[in-house]
Amino acid sequence: MNSREAVNTNIKYRIEFSKTDRMIYIGHLDLLKFFHRTFKRAGIPIGHSWGFNPHQLTTFAVPLALGVSSVGEILDIQLTEKMDCDEIKERLNNNLPEGIDILQVIELEFRAENCAAAVSYADYCVTLDNKYENMQETVDEIMSAEEINIERTVKKKTKTVNIRPFIKTIYVDNEGDKTEIYTNIATGSQGNLKIDVLLEYIYSKLGMEFRFEKTDILRGTLYTDNKGDLLPLCLEEEFI
Repeated sequence: MNSREAVNTNIKYRIEFSKTDRMIYIGHLDLLKFFHRTFKRAGIPIGHSWGFNPHQLTTFAVPLALGVSSVGEILDIQLTEKMDCDEIKERLNNNLPEGIDILQVIELEFRAENCAAAVSYADYCVTLDNKYENMQETVDEIMSAEEINIERTVKKKTKTVNIRPFIKTIYVDNEGDKTEIYTNIATGSQGNLKIDVLLEYIYSKLGMEFRFEKTDILRGTLYTDNKGDLLPLCLEEEFI
């Protein structure tokens, strides 16, 4: 039977995992290779593509920026054999280092849209380098704006982009000794706003320069947009 005649009988699973501590400095491509090796060590019967150069059937929802931690990363896989979700979770966690933890595994219907295509929004919690009493005023101004036009340079071409449609919510917490920002922004192939771009704009409104290394950024739940309702790709409860 050739590849055109073959029928894919694999079983789809969705994995939610956290990426924290020293593992936040592992890049996306290295993380992909890391998981590929882990599946082999854990004895997970991962499916492979057909053709002359078969590869493991794994799909990440959206790459995480270097230096950003997360408690809601999503990875879709296809297995050649049906497995209990708790067993997959246990086997993987027994072969993973500190900093990556499998939070849950769910089985998907085979026709389910893969996570990379389904993801639309993401939650972020950002702890700033200081306490900014005027942050709420700045955020209120951002949320009341009809347009927020910024210049972005992509492939040596500069263009003006309106990022306001990509910002769903922003909340400010000034209760502690440092300001925290909780935001939900567009994340995915249909629209994407990088968290550092939003922070650069917020800092510019304060008349300050944004420095990535002076903030702690945590990505939370990833969502799919279901006719205007945001549904977590894997979690039962929202991050915010």
